[in-house]
Amino acid sequence: MNPFFYLIMALVGLVVGAVTGITGGSGVIIVVPFLLYTGLDFPSSVGSSLLVDLITSSVVAYQYFKHGNVNWKIALAMGAGAVFGAWTGARITVSLPQKLLIFGFFVFAFVMGVEFLRRALKNVTVRVNRIRVRESLAYVLSFIVSLGIGIITGTLGASGGMMFFVLSMLLFSSDVRLMIGTATLSMMLSAASGAASYALLGRLDIIDSLIIGIASLISGYFFASYAHKLSQRTVNAFLAALFFLMGFLTLFKVF
Repeated sequence: MNPFFYLIMALVGLVVGAVTGITGGSGVIIVVPFLLYTGLDFPSSVGSSLLVDLITSSVVAYQYFKHGNVNWKIALAMGAGAVFGAWTGARITVSLPQKLLIFGFFVFAFVMGVEFLRRALKNVTVRVNRIRVRESLAYVLSFIVSLGIGIITGTLGASGGMMFFVLSMLLFSSDVRLMIGTATLSMMLSAASGAASYALLGRLDIIDSLIIGIASLISGYFFASYAHKLSQRTVNAFLAALFFLMGFLTLFKVF
């Protein structure tokens, strides 16, 4: 592979970092389609995307941890379920036809695109009302729900940052910074399990992941400082366009 291609890969990483820094979401919607077009199959693209997520989320989680904004008990409860789910999802993915998986990714991207477009048009913001349950039951529920989040992680490469955030807010607390840090740590555990599973299955390109991941770290660090300057409507519109674009690009790969 020539140096020019590595340069393109680094540029993709910079874009991924920008998306992560601005929205706080996973870069899977960019990484998976890009790697598909480089010649990797779908499982290898998902596995590599999860390694990129692991690199990025580990640094973010550490930053939150330094400032005391991580609840370890909640993160481990959600992360434990996601670890098992991601392991299962990876094995599901390698056993299914590639065209079916790509179509599933397109459906996921299209649904997310519609949702973010709806939010942009109606200027909808995320509001979460906590569910009042006993603390012991909250931990059990978080483990059960995170199993499903982990399966999504393992099959599609989406490491579930927003899903973990909403789950933690619903069951445990209304402190946003604490729950973002906690959700990021859970996302890191989920991504680690998924990446390790794909590595054991021989479906992970380490070099590609490292190039994209390191570039993403650099870009994400700078763009995160500008995130607060953008309106929620702008972020939602940007995400809608991104999900639609990458979803259709992935679908075109089938033809």
